[in-house]
Amino acid sequence: MMDTLKPVEESKWTKSHTYSFIAFAIGLLLEGYIFGLAPVATSWYIEPNVLRNLLLAWPYLWLIIGIAFAGPISDKYGRKRTFIYSMTMYGIGGVLLAFSINYMLILISLAILLFAAGAEMNVIMIMAHEIFPRRSRSKSMMMLTDFISLAGVILAAVGFISISTTVIFGRVLAGITVILTLIALVYVRWHMPESIRWLEKIGNEKKAQEETQKYFGSSKIDYDGGAPGAVTTPIIKTKNPPIWFKETVATLVAFANTVGFGLMTYALAPIYFPSLLPYIFLIAGVAGVAGGFLGLTGDRLSRKWLLSGGYVGVLIITVIIVATLNIWSTYLLLFWILLIALNILTQIAYMTEDTLKGELWPTKKRGTLTAVARVISIGAYIPIIFYVATLTISQFLIFNMLVWAIGAVAAVAWHIWGVETGKGVSIGVASGEA
Repeated sequence: MMDTLKPVEESKWTKSHTYSFIAFAIGLLLEGYIFGLAPVATSWYIEPNVLRNLLLAWPYLWLIIGIAFAGPISDKYGRKRTFIYSMTMYGIGGVLLAFSINYMLILISLAILLFAAGAEMNVIMIMAHEIFPRRSRSKSMMMLTDFISLAGVILAAVGFISISTTVIFGRVLAGITVILTLIALVYVRWHMPESIRWLEKIGNEKKAQEETQKYFGSSKIDYDGGAPGAVTTPIIKTKNPPIWFKETVATLVAFANTVGFGLMTYALAPIYFPSLLPYIFLIAGVAGVAGGFLGLTGDRLSRKWLLSGGYVGVLIITVIIVATLNIWSTYLLLFWILLIALNILTQIAYMTEDTLKGELWPTKKRGTLTAVARVISIGAYIPIIFYVATLTISQFLIFNMLVWAIGAVAAVAWHIWGVETGKGVSIGVASGEA
């Protein structure tokens, strides 16, 4: 039997990898854009506070439904086929959004788009680990998360336009942006392979070999020796933590990042500072993109150190934000400085935990087990958004600090008892399959 996993993992970077990276990047950019549309949509219509809070919770509800759907589906039917379902829903939702003439249609169109976004995000985060070469896996994965932050910058522009123009123009612009992005997405995904690792693990060796030949070619990969010139790293047996520990850590760090980032970026402004919404999007997006460039060192740095350093760093900043509330609420410049520092560190924490929670699982269950961590962590935000809306701003910030404290404890626990998955480590080692 021809072993396709080793040569693909040790491959040099090819045109197929470039198409895959672009496809994933556009997918995450669109996911981040759609996710942030709900807060922007609060400015399109005047609604009672309970409906405003519903719109703020709406992304999380439909995101987890999409994730829960895509996890098992991608394990059973394939990563690439699941994208066909999600892209179809993107098209339907984008058209409906452009023609949404009332609050109810906005909710329905966003529900469809968010379902698709949840499905997309889960598949991207598992498939990227299975497609990219070992030597570029961490770097590629981490840099992909930067496109979610870039979506914040685009959302800031949409937010400014929504405020300064008519509701119809802002809404139609949002829908057209989705449709145009989808067209680009269809093109690049046509040129990317199915996960060869997934095909082999389900026993479809013939298709795995066909995909390897089609997208990598025998001239690029020597099946017996790996890619010409590739520096292979011997697989060293390490004691992989049990699934329950992996799932607990992955869920807690994901919970802290989802809730902590969501409260400061998507909830703080609509609840307390509505006029600052597009500015917060802009600052958070630009700072996040800047912090994300650390991902270029992802194949050289320790994942454990990045995770614990990112979460402890964010916790320290949130403590400072709580302690200086009376100062920055008067001198807004300090608020922007703290927000920049917070989002740089948040991006480091986010790109590390999102990389971690997609690489820890056996291939045949990677979609499902990644989805479990995502559904629990994102789902927890839904009751929280209704709860924090009843708090004073001081209580709100203290609650946010406690959320990050949970993440910091989990990150430190992984640093102590977890396995190193960075530094060019094979996905087989990270998943415990090696």
